[in-house]
Amino acid sequence: MDDSKFNELRVRKLKILSEYYEEDMKRREKLTADLAGVDREMALLADTSLALSCLVRNTPGPRQTVYHSADATCDRVRDRSNFGEHSEYEALEEVGDYYLKRCTACDWEKAAEIHAQRGSA
Repeated sequence: MDDSKFNELRVRKLKILSEYYEEDMKRREKLTADLAGVDREMALLADTSLALSCLVRNTPGPRQTVYHSADATCDRVRDRSNFGEHSEYEALEEVGDYYLKRCTACDWEKAAEIHAQRGSA
């Protein structure tokens, strides 16, 4: 058996495998980037749609001035039973004579991502 011919074939085989692996990695990276871009667009759309689930306090006390994310709450929401779950649109329309704002401690970006994923499932 000719060792040089065998080595030549082995090198050719390794080159084929290496090229395939590189192409496969490029396709995977492109797929990951494309999917991440779509996820960002979905989250942005969800974030601006006023359909995000939010929590509005429904217990007696001073007027509430904020509503919280139902999907990515902050530590100020200790007992969810003290809150009613609404869409942002419903919460803003239901309140009456004063204006509610988003809680700045809630993770609204994460909530939008969760909402977008739930909408695409």
